[in-house]
Amino acid sequence: MRINKDSWLLTKPIAHRGLWGGDVIENSLVAYENAAKNGYPIEIDIYSSSDGVLFSFHDALLKRMTGADGYIYNKTAKELKELRLKESDEKIPTFDEVLSLVNGRVPLLIEFKNQPDKTFVDKAVERLKSYDGEFAVQSFNPMIIKKIKKLAPEFIRGILATKSHCKKEKAFYRYVLKNMPFNFLIKPDFISYSYVDLPLPKSKTKNIPVITWTVTNQQIAEKVKPYAKNIIFEKFTPIK
Repeated sequence: MRINKDSWLLTKPIAHRGLWGGDVIENSLVAYENAAKNGYPIEIDIYSSSDGVLFSFHDALLKRMTGADGYIYNKTAKELKELRLKESDEKIPTFDEVLSLVNGRVPLLIEFKNQPDKTFVDKAVERLKSYDGEFAVQSFNPMIIKKIKKLAPEFIRGILATKSHCKKEKAFYRYVLKNMPFNFLIKPDFISYSYVDLPLPKSKTKNIPVITWTVTNQQIAEKVKPYAKNIIFEKFTPIK
């Protein structure tokens, strides 16, 4: 196993889209700064604009967070920079802005999102090779992780999976999300699984450490302790 048992990935609760709530908006630089100053590793998601600029944003669709129509990956960087999060002054951060803000103060857990143009993986990996800070990468798409493994075998990599959050997906992708059949190929260092679907049978983990998402209160955090080494959390502050 390439992850030490004392690694941040297994011991420090990870703030989902930053440490947010109240006036602090998820996925904003303020939320990321709030997590960093409180010592929490940060989970972020990355997409590319249509003209190849990497952004930190969770949803494929822009509507919920910005009120704009369309998919993030169909917009230019200029168009995305003009949008604001939840009618605030906060904009969608670029990947570079997040890396510059965090600057190694806390680790980052970076999710590579599905999108039509897979060249964004090459750009993100190249950028991370020059980043002076701790991080790990993950994706629901095993082929993205396979590509990262080829480009940067030294990166700590994980596979995201779920049983309960894939009902709208096509049959084969549902099977992949539930069963992780390509783990033999991508050799993940960790599994990131939805907490509602725990525990995972040992036949699925094969001694690979499990972290779980997205935990929303301390009661759930206590409940999943026997089944997961760490949590990705939001909407509450975990008891350290």
